[in-house]
Amino acid sequence: MVSYRKIIVAIFLLSFVVFVALFGSLPAFRKTPIGYMNRLIWIKIPGLLLSADRLISGGRCALFLKKSGHYLMNENHPLVLIFYMAVVIIAEILFVPAAWPRLSSSHRLAAVVTIAIPFITTFKSVSSTSSVITKDNLHSQLRHYPYDHVLFHPGKMCRTCQMVKPARSKHCRICKVCVAKQDHHCIWVMNCLGRGNYVYFIGMILSLAVLLSYGAYLCYLLLDDTLQDVLIRRSAGIETRSHWTVGRTYVQRFDLWTWAFTEDVRIGSVGLLALFTAPLAWGLFLYHVYLIWAGTTTNESFKWEEWKEDVADGFVYKDGLAPPFRNKSDDADTDPEIFWPVSSSQRLINKVSQQPWRKEDDIDMQRTGWVRVQSLKEVDNIYDLGFVDNLRDIFRTS
Repeated sequence: MVSYRKIIVAIFLLSFVVFVALFGSLPAFRKTPIGYMNRLIWIKIPGLLLSADRLISGGRCALFLKKSGHYLMNENHPLVLIFYMAVVIIAEILFVPAAWPRLSSSHRLAAVVTIAIPFITTFKSVSSTSSVITKDNLHSQLRHYPYDHVLFHPGKMCRTCQMVKPARSKHCRICKVCVAKQDHHCIWVMNCLGRGNYVYFIGMILSLAVLLSYGAYLCYLLLDDTLQDVLIRRSAGIETRSHWTVGRTYVQRFDLWTWAFTEDVRIGSVGLLALFTAPLAWGLFLYHVYLIWAGTTTNESFKWEEWKEDVADGFVYKDGLAPPFRNKSDDADTDPEIFWPVSSSQRLINKVSQQPWRKEDDIDMQRTGWVRVQSLKEVDNIYDLGFVDNLRDIFRTS
């Protein structure tokens, strides 16, 4: 039982480290302990290892790791997707045959549904290419969103694709294409997530979170039934209504749970894996719910974070007297007229310099009609239409 406790602690620590490594670089965690640990994992520790490698092998190990890391992080390979699918399939192969004879009809039906949906949504996330901007669909992509003149400006060209960049789009250096309403490149699905497949990705992480939570719940039901059978039914008779936890301390209950895990290793191990990884899936899902609520994307959240830092440094000014943008320019091919329910009159400039902000800067700018932005709350996000309309927008895949 002692060794099983160590396994539980190890799985918990591994889950936490994975969470920090994958999500610690997000803007929400940038100045938190999770962000500092993320930089420790990806910057500090690798730096120390590189220094040691230069002393020991003259940098040969670092060169090999650099090439491997470049392939893993900068090439569109299937290794992470294969690993993800292998973990899910192996866990289900271990769990389902052992649990199936002990499940009720309703739980069997629910298990089939919760197992199938993640595979369907993962396939759709991987296979969808409708987010890719081509010369054939460029004109229609330009009509999806207006330029906000803060994060996105009309007339910007993608130097790689040699096309005008629609608002909210981004060129992916891994996929080597421009992606409409690009959220991020996801190595787990070997694809860029954008206007065409973001909804499938949301469905994938939600269904995966439900699968993991339901798997952990089934593990609890089955092992609880085992303990009830061994400790109560066999000794007190099958008709008793008393639960096996009655009259036992928390320490005794924990010891009995660890015994149950060791007695049914297949159900216990998969249940523990589901229990400790479900918070990762739920955390990722809730983060993307927050992005939808805020009317932004992962890519745009990084852009907003840069603006936030420049605002705090006193480098951003706003012309509040400018007339509202009409979402229309003289060039209908690169900036067509778009009906959009939100408009803004904001015109921002970023007066970034190497010198700290001075009061004289405000005086100089005010003479020309510009006022320093005190907070990012003063800046309009025209893509935020309210949670309900933002949610409707992610279902528009064409």
